Amino acid sequence: MADPFSIAAGTVSVLDVCWRVVAYLGKVKAAASKIERDLAALTYEVDALIVVNESIKSLWEANKEKPLERLSSDAQRVNDLWRDVSIALRGSRDVMGTLVLLVEEVVGKDGLAVQGKRDGIKKVLRRQSKDVEIQEIRVQISNYQNSLQLTLSALNISQSSNDVGIGLLSDKVDFWGFKLNRELAAINARINTDGNNKASASSPTISAAAKVASGMRLNKHFYIPRAVSSMFTGRVDLLEDLRSCLLDASTPTEKKHTQKRFVIHGLGGSGKTEFCCKFAQENRQRQSILVASLQESANDSNSFWGIFWINASSRLSVQHTYATIAQVGGVEPNERAAKNWLANVDRPWLLLIDNADDLGTPLEEHFPEGDQGIILVTTRNPLNRVHGTVGKGSYHFERLGEFEANDLLLRAAGEPTPWSSAVREYASKITNHLGFLALAVLQAGKAIAKRLCTLSNYVEVYDRSWQRIRRLRRKSDQRTGTELTVNMNVYSSYEIIFRGLEATDSLVTQDAVQLIKTFAFFSWEDLRIDVLTTSVQHPRRQSQHDQEEVAKSAMTRHVKPQSWTQIAKGWALWAAMALQKDQSGQVLPAVLRDDNEDFDEDRLMDALDQLNQLSLIYYQEATESYTMHPLIHTWVRERPQMSTSEQALWCQAAITTLSRSILLPPLDEIPSAESLRRHLVPHVSHALRYQKNVEESIVENLKMRKSPWLVTKSGFGRNQALASAKFSLIYLKNGYFTEAERLQVMTRDFVCARLGLEYGPARKITLLLAVTYGLQMRTNKAAMLQEEVLEACKTHLGPHHHETLKVMSTLGASRRFQGRFRDGRALLEQAIEGMSATLGPEHGDTLQAMDDLGRLLWMYLEYIEARKLHTKVVDGLTRILGPVHERTLIAKENLAMACLSFTGEVLLNGSTAHGIMEEVLQERKERLGKEHPWTLYAICNLARIKSGLGNHIEAERMMRDALPIAQRNLGANHYGTLAGTAHLGQVLVRQGRLDEAEDLFNDVIQRQRFESSARDDGEHPDRIAYLWYLVQCYQKHGKVGEASRTCEELIEAVSTIGGQGLGLLHPFAKQLHERREELRSLEGESSKQVESSRGMVAA
Repeated sequence: MADPFSIAAGTVSVLDVCWRVVAYLGKVKAAASKIERDLAALTYEVDALIVVNESIKSLWEANKEKPLERLSSDAQRVNDLWRDVSIALRGSRDVMGTLVLLVEEVVGKDGLAVQGKRDGIKKVLRRQSKDVEIQEIRVQISNYQNSLQLTLSALNISQSSNDVGIGLLSDKVDFWGFKLNRELAAINARINTDGNNKASASSPTISAAAKVASGMRLNKHFYIPRAVSSMFTGRVDLLEDLRSCLLDASTPTEKKHTQKRFVIHGLGGSGKTEFCCKFAQENRQRQSILVASLQESANDSNSFWGIFWINASSRLSVQHTYATIAQVGGVEPNERAAKNWLANVDRPWLLLIDNADDLGTPLEEHFPEGDQGIILVTTRNPLNRVHGTVGKGSYHFERLGEFEANDLLLRAAGEPTPWSSAVREYASKITNHLGFLALAVLQAGKAIAKRLCTLSNYVEVYDRSWQRIRRLRRKSDQRTGTELTVNMNVYSSYEIIFRGLEATDSLVTQDAVQLIKTFAFFSWEDLRIDVLTTSVQHPRRQSQHDQEEVAKSAMTRHVKPQSWTQIAKGWALWAAMALQKDQSGQVLPAVLRDDNEDFDEDRLMDALDQLNQLSLIYYQEATESYTMHPLIHTWVRERPQMSTSEQALWCQAAITTLSRSILLPPLDEIPSAESLRRHLVPHVSHALRYQKNVEESIVENLKMRKSPWLVTKSGFGRNQALASAKFSLIYLKNGYFTEAERLQVMTRDFVCARLGLEYGPARKITLLLAVTYGLQMRTNKAAMLQEEVLEACKTHLGPHHHETLKVMSTLGASRRFQGRFRDGRALLEQAIEGMSATLGPEHGDTLQAMDDLGRLLWMYLEYIEARKLHTKVVDGLTRILGPVHERTLIAKENLAMACLSFTGEVLLNGSTAHGIMEEVLQERKERLGKEHPWTLYAICNLARIKSGLGNHIEAERMMRDALPIAQRNLGANHYGTLAGTAHLGQVLVRQGRLDEAEDLFNDVIQRQRFESSARDDGEHPDRIAYLWYLVQCYQKHGKVGEASRTCEELIEAVSTIGGQGLGLLHPFAKQLHERREELRSLEGESSKQVESSRGMVAA
């Protein structure tokens, strides 16, 4: 390593001179305003040199004793960098010494103070005579500062990566890596604008820093819709122009501080997405590496830390692909969270917004806010070009050049090189016939490669295909009109391949045809292989589980004896179900059918490989999934040969495949099932949308028939009901509550209308709908459904059956949210007693009921009894489920919060509660993510405990960080958001910031926020708590009148809690009446003081 003394002494000596010069210049500027203006820039350069010297000194002190445990080449690189620092420090010291002498000459022998007008003129003249020298010194200081800053960044990377090597970077080293690249790019730009500086590119410092940069891989995230084809050709000039436009730091946007955006618009199949993917791939790891011949890399710029992609073809696709980006950022998987993360991430990123053709959604809604990042848009809508903000703003893609199109065709066809003039002539004829459209040319090449036709007869085959399509379209209903006409070249090329595939009489090709027809009713992107494999594996697993549950229930059930009427009704129900049973069986591709044989996964992979070879689907190795080009996706579904009945068949195949891949609770708690649930959302949505379209087409066709009454419309059967229930679970678990509710209502109406709540599945779907209502904070509707199910269970299963007791417990928990504490307590105590007798006190359902009872006891201020219950629940669930299961964590959280009063004061064991909540929060961050609702809940509760222990500043910080996330992800009126706001108000009250607290409390107590859960004859318990917080705040603020009026409102509200007007017996009611008397007394004293003051004034 460089001489230690030279580094330490060098930084000290340079800093000493710099500080003296700055002090000196400051006095000079104070002495003469004219000199002040002239020397301001020089002071700035010296200050910058001071900053970098202090940083180098700190880095040296931190690393001088550390050994270099790396390869010899890495150690030598670090040695070289420290040597350059030593040389630059000596140079800096010499320049600063020269500057000291120069300033002394300007000041003169009379000192700093200006001795009259004549002396001031002399000083200015001396300064003017030194202009050239001062400018030269400025340049030298700036160069040394830049050189030291560059070396500092390189040293930070090298020293920080001591343990893992430069190629494997932590987030800290990431930061220095991008900083180093930006500095190299800035030097590059200065050299390009100043021809006299090009020789500095060969300086040892720049070369050493460039070597460090060259060993770094700064791109961490790379997600594009599909891998770039090895046959990509053409548009090289546009790629270079776009790279210069987007990545050159000197290229301005239309407005300052505007996000860089560029739009690629044109026909479908013109290569827009492929072009953008190629741009992303080429610039993924581009570096600003300056070497001796800098001119050759003059346009290089920084690489992208992250390259992301969203599918903008529909509103739901945007939400789903943004959710995937959110998971990368470790935030809640939704569109708002992902946009917010991108807007605030401090790394360079590129976002590809692909297929932005949805006229129902303005394109600007897809952009993250702010000026961070670079956005590329592909669209068929030319009006979207207005969103381009840099350079030309947009490119219009229509067709390839003739040479490029010919090259693509011959490479796709696998024609051996060199290509003869005859081959090129055939190629020109074909590409011209196809309008030089990229996708059409590629499909033509694939057809020739598969020997479905030849170069010489392709045009003839194509024309026959085109005529066939046109003829069939005249006979069909022409569902997509203009879309088919515009893309006829692509469709005709594709049709040649597809007909060749259908004509091949082999198992693999027939499987391939069936699969692609099924895929046409999925979403066209991210077709994961495990969706197909689990559609075979999961039904077997579900069937085995159901058989085990039936056997278990037969051994343990306590069913109420049935009357003859009930038995007869049961037989009638059985007969009705037999008549309504789907007779056709489940529609599936043959390769996915379960015929009690081992699933042949190799057969599936062969069929997928066949489609991939024909470029009908594209394999994504990074995600182990496939994509389809949107035009191919549309054509398979809408081709004229595909009748409406065949559309219905393959749409049902897609729905059946998706449904079979979904496990029902409790099997769906496994991690693989959770991952699959997130992935299935767009596929389920597309399949259901297409199903609706097909049903509408069938209705239209029936209307056109002469005797429509002869045709019966297929109804909603058992298979459809099961699929709807499963799909509702997918929506529910991903936060799409409206979609989940719609499917659950439809399924419940079907099941209950035919069977009634005495039938098990009818009760299950009703309870599931109640859960959906509860998650939407529509507690009254949820409780009403639970009441219906409870009565049905009592009637048909008896009061002591496990299911009856479990529903009773669930309803008891809902009563707490309704403020009906008395009813809730009675239900929970009865359920616990019954489950303890039949299942045992250690059963999971028994413990869950105990936990809910403990939380209800908080409402009665019975914290000691509540803690006893929560402790027992934590111990039991830890034994049954383990210490980090979510149900165990909820119980731990309840135990911790039972140590606080409802106003936030620590009752006892504050440090223990704090430790428990820290554990819960850490586990949720790791398992659920830092923006999951349960994580936000834990943050709020930990902050409340911190505030109760006196750490108000930390508590406020945590709450203020979490609240914007809750507002964004849950909504401003969600009870979790309201609770967090109210608890923040309490923290502010404890800090004496009463005006701020009042504003928060007055906002959260608005009555309309609680309408969906409050009873008609009472208030929601949360609003009651927040009113109490406001009373305390008013009183501390000296606003006795406001406090008294709010207290009166609160007393009226409390009279209803517990249900049936028993609120006046609640322990809190006593506290309220005492507070009212206290406030009345204070109001009386205040009135006397006012009267006394008036009397004194009058006297």
